[in-house]
Amino acid sequence: MEIKEKIQELEKQIESLKKECENEGMEQWFKSLLNGLKIEIRADRPNIVYYKKNGNVFFRLYHDLINKERIYFFCDYELVWSIFEKKYNINYDEIQEFINSMVEKYLKLSGVISTAWITTDF
Repeated sequence: MEIKEKIQELEKQIESLKKECENEGMEQWFKSLLNGLKIEIRADRPNIVYYKKNGNVFFRLYHDLINKERIYFFCDYELVWSIFEKKYNINYDEIQEFINSMVEKYLKLSGVISTAWITTDF
């Protein structure tokens, strides 16, 4: 193996390790968001579960009333979604995939569709 090929292989390994560390950091940050969340269900919107902490709604679990099989996991854009974009520099699909895996792992919810919401009124 030539030196150039060895260097390329090492660069790939470094990138893989960086990605692993980044994923661990994202997971720790996400877990910190989940820590201390309070659940709220309002009588006027029984199909929405609000996940709140310190007066802020971080997540909303929405059961679609028309298509009962669809469950959405909305993440506040400013408090959650934008952090993945800015701090971790990942795109929409990568964020969605990561959040789906975290929701399944820590909230034991599978098959949810995660997305961001921007407005404060839902």
